Amino acid sequence: MGEWFKPYSNPVALLAVLILGSVIALIGAAVLGIDHGVLSGMGRTDFARGLITYLFAIVTIGIAVALVLSALINPQSSPEHDARFQQGKEILALLLGVFGTMVGFYFGSETVAASKAEQLLQVSTLDIAPQPVSPTGSFTFRGVVRGGTAPYRFGAAQGSDKVDLTDVAGEGGWIVKQLQLKTPKPGESQYIHLLIQDGAGKQIEQYAAIKVTAP
Repeated sequence: MGEWFKPYSNPVALLAVLILGSVIALIGAAVLGIDHGVLSGMGRTDFARGLITYLFAIVTIGIAVALVLSALINPQSSPEHDARFQQGKEILALLLGVFGTMVGFYFGSETVAASKAEQLLQVSTLDIAPQPVSPTGSFTFRGVVRGGTAPYRFGAAQGSDKVDLTDVAGEGGWIVKQLQLKTPKPGESQYIHLLIQDGAGKQIEQYAAIKVTAP
């Protein structure tokens, strides 16, 4: 009986048995319906990619630990031991190469997704100067538009007036325009309505209140 268990005292062999047992246990749990949807979730790209990366990391780290333990448990060098150890290092190097590619692709995909999210058309809050504005004075508003597709066309109106896209944003998406303050309609507050349209036809709006000095 001792001779039968002797091969499994090797850390590498023990690790292989644990991995094989884990796979069999997972398949058995799926057959019995107690795997909590792990295998069925492999049909979802994000879940499958994360799970495969996690499992590959565990196997790679496990083999590295097994090689270290093998070197510490068997300090006496022998041709057979050196050959097995060299083979283990070659397998580990191969796994590290594949694992590096997988991790690079995984996090690279997340970075691309994040960069795409950053390309959404958006505009900063509007800066109005001077504030407050005299009832018959003029003011200048500034803002910055980001994302979307250049060039950016914009128009501005006060209150509920119609907005016409007659201007083009400057370099870097800067929007600067001077307007003459108009008398508001009865019951209407003073505010500026900015409408922006990018080269792809997407639009975004921004509003800002105008403070007016007492007459």
